Amino acid sequence: MNGYTGKLLFIHLNTGEIHTEELNRAYAAAYLGGSGLAARYIYDWIDASTDPLGPENPLVFMNGPLDAAGAPVSGRFAVCARSPQTGLWGEAIAGNFFGPELKFAGYDGIVIRGKANAPCYLHITPDGVELRDAKHLRGMTTYETGDAIRAELNDPGLVTACIGPAGENLIKFALILTSSARAGAKKGIAGRCGMGAVMGSKNLKAIAVRGSKHPLQHKVQLHDPERFRQAMLAAQRFLSDDMATEVLRAVGSSGAMDFYGLLGDVPTKYWTQGTFDYEKISGNLMAETILTGRATCHACMVACGRRVERAGEYVLPHAEGPEFETLAGFGPLILNDDLNLAAYIGSQCDALGLDSITTSSTIAFAYYLRELDILPRSELNGGDLVWGDGHAALKLVQDIAHRREFGEILAHGSRDLGARYGVEGMAVQISGMEVAMHDPRAAAGMAVTYATSPIGGSHNQSDFFMVETSGRPIDELGIETMDRFQSSGKAAAIARHQDWRTVNNASVTCYFPNPPAHDICEMLAAATGYDISTQNILTYGERIWNLKRALNLKLDYHARCAEKLPELILRPLEDGGTEGHVPDFENMMREYYAFRDWDWETGKPSRAKLESLGMSEIVRDVWDE
Repeated sequence: MNGYTGKLLFIHLNTGEIHTEELNRAYAAAYLGGSGLAARYIYDWIDASTDPLGPENPLVFMNGPLDAAGAPVSGRFAVCARSPQTGLWGEAIAGNFFGPELKFAGYDGIVIRGKANAPCYLHITPDGVELRDAKHLRGMTTYETGDAIRAELNDPGLVTACIGPAGENLIKFALILTSSARAGAKKGIAGRCGMGAVMGSKNLKAIAVRGSKHPLQHKVQLHDPERFRQAMLAAQRFLSDDMATEVLRAVGSSGAMDFYGLLGDVPTKYWTQGTFDYEKISGNLMAETILTGRATCHACMVACGRRVERAGEYVLPHAEGPEFETLAGFGPLILNDDLNLAAYIGSQCDALGLDSITTSSTIAFAYYLRELDILPRSELNGGDLVWGDGHAALKLVQDIAHRREFGEILAHGSRDLGARYGVEGMAVQISGMEVAMHDPRAAAGMAVTYATSPIGGSHNQSDFFMVETSGRPIDELGIETMDRFQSSGKAAAIARHQDWRTVNNASVTCYFPNPPAHDICEMLAAATGYDISTQNILTYGERIWNLKRALNLKLDYHARCAEKLPELILRPLEDGGTEGHVPDFENMMREYYAFRDWDWETGKPSRAKLESLGMSEIVRDVWDE
């Protein structure tokens, strides 16, 4: 198959059986790859009775048609399963070199079923696939595990995807971290939805992959290599002159902290305060003080990864520095202005295997409840939570990963923490997923983006705040920009942007480098032979978006109950960049549903919509036909 290896690797952990199957060509043609293709497979395999942490929940790693082809926006992969954090569709997109290496090894994806009797890890090379004992790796951090496997197999070229203690202990927001020993390689974080817990539930500690030692001899077959080369060169020329590329390379994603802080976009004091000295916690200060280098994913021209060997008194594992979400969560969200400490706390989340967004949000919620005296000090085992005290947050990160003391309570996330004290509505989460570090009061479109995300309150399904705050539309896809506080009239732009980012998550391409959509479409068409252009590319995204909605409905998702903004976000702030502004959420949602052609009462896509997207087999399930 052009753009694909044409093979999926199936691992049955309960029996040790390993086999390959031919990729479903019809599924690939309709859903491309990444989380789109994984969703189509998983749709057939799970239902509302599937236990997210049970052996029947398949864990799928999937790369995309641009992986290993050299496209400057490629190099990522998706990890998908039913989420133990939300009970809904779960996906996490990560970078590093894992996706391309898996493709060089000969596979478009891995499907992991069952549960091993004892801890194990998976070793994949073009020469074969084997399950190996991992009892000696238990308790190791994500970084230690990867290094130990490379040493054990005497293969420094291995790329590893590992869980830490949090995944082993089935923390429902545990992550999977990819790393490699190659110089300048950036970590890859499959952070959201608790995919690390699913991996841990299967007694699978790690996956180690090496493609060919000479990958140029095993290039993926492309439909039209010359057309692909021309599109790739056009994208490279654009990115080499793009200011956003230069900024991200220089200061990383957290370099925008100062700007977003002025806009009121950075949640502060658990979403209740509008001002903070954001400069003290920004990527700009990091670049001036503790930054020691930059890191990159496969075929990337941005190199947004931050190398930080030492942050003050703290040594960071693998010298991996923080990005925006981590610094925001362990900085302004808890009123901590110590950059060094925030960077170190984030590194411990990565090493222990915890999603830094959910972890920091849940901890910050505990700080807030403590301030209100809803959380009694007696619960904290002799400690206390005081705004600005980052050391208390560091201890809680460690306690969560090991389910110790109050960490056992926090290990269930902010929704359960609020329910424990009778204030569930105060938790800033949607469908059990903690909202990311961008405030809808600063960019109104994010209210709908968060509420309708198929995985809960995530910005990884659409970073529409980038359109609203930059004033840069995507004209070739009909994505307009409007005043960031405006609520009415945004439904079409929001939906189209979600569809575009859904294509990114299926292709699988990064959000940060943004070459013209035309160039990405050209690369996809040239790689696969599919009829793809800017005129029809959003149809792919819309099809996948509706598939994920249908899958959630199959998992007993009640849209009208779940699609609500948290109470704190509906309260206007008296200071900062959002002073007095709150999205008109109800009207925005009604406009959005109308544009999507979804039924307002049930949240179901209409029969006509699904039929128009070529999803007749899904219609029967959604409408009980």
